[in-house]
Amino acid sequence: MEFKLFKVSGYEEAIMSLRMSKGKFFSIPKAEDIQTLVWLVTDRKGFICDISEYENKLATVYESGKVTGVYEQDVAEFKRLLQLTFNNAMGEHKHHTLMKYIDISFFTVGLHRGAQDDLDAHAIAFNNRITRFSTRLAEIEDVQLSEWYQDKVIPFNDVGKPVSGDFIIQDGKKFCYTPFGYVLEKFAQVPAKNGLAKDVQRGLMPLGLASDAIWKSDIFNLRYVYKMRSKLTKANPELKEGMEQLADQIEQNIPVFGEYFRKELTDSGVWEHMNKVRTVSREEFEEFKKWKKGIVHE
Repeated sequence: MEFKLFKVSGYEEAIMSLRMSKGKFFSIPKAEDIQTLVWLVTDRKGFICDISEYENKLATVYESGKVTGVYEQDVAEFKRLLQLTFNNAMGEHKHHTLMKYIDISFFTVGLHRGAQDDLDAHAIAFNNRITRFSTRLAEIEDVQLSEWYQDKVIPFNDVGKPVSGDFIIQDGKKFCYTPFGYVLEKFAQVPAKNGLAKDVQRGLMPLGLASDAIWKSDIFNLRYVYKMRSKLTKANPELKEGMEQLADQIEQNIPVFGEYFRKELTDSGVWEHMNKVRTVSREEFEEFKKWKKGIVHE
């Protein structure tokens, strides 16, 4: 089972949205300069590119006020602009709309269907940008469990497989053996070759069946999904493992924002894992402020 970060996009829109919200430093030429800078220092996945790719693209860039032609300086400028956006989006001001301009696409590979259902529960966070590998159109000849289930359950067809052609009679009707269970004879093609037979047989597919999907969300909503499905929650074990895989990749590959993907800024000014942040009453918070003020005066 694997969660695979596929693409990050929208950096330049996030940067420009901050400028719009402040009523400063906006013009179409400046926006195009930032667009050029982002294109120059990131690769096709939206990760920081290496210096060789940067130099190859540099030859095609026209003169721009946001491009110096020096790899380290242009990467630093990109991160500076993102840092300003981050400070307003996730820092003290929590202008979360800025985060909604940064989109993240990822694959789930081999995740069992039940865990997909749990992730689907957050469909609104993905703005319904969820597409699963089809069990209706694909030719699935056998039950392939996800990794998490492989040593815990035994599929029906792995328990003393009957010889080919075995069947049972029930209510005067003949039901033939398939890898997914017994199916009425006229729907029992293995693998199913037509739509009706596929629709009948998929009704027997287990929730432990390994499956693939592609998902897309903005970083604000994906942080919420992570908070609800991280390893520190009571979510499905395989889903928790996958969400941590994804969070690791986001931390590693998304500049500035990635480092704090799992974290929230507390009232004490400390960044803490979002699942470890605890709320307090008004009275407790007032006591905290008095304590903090005393510490500052000392």
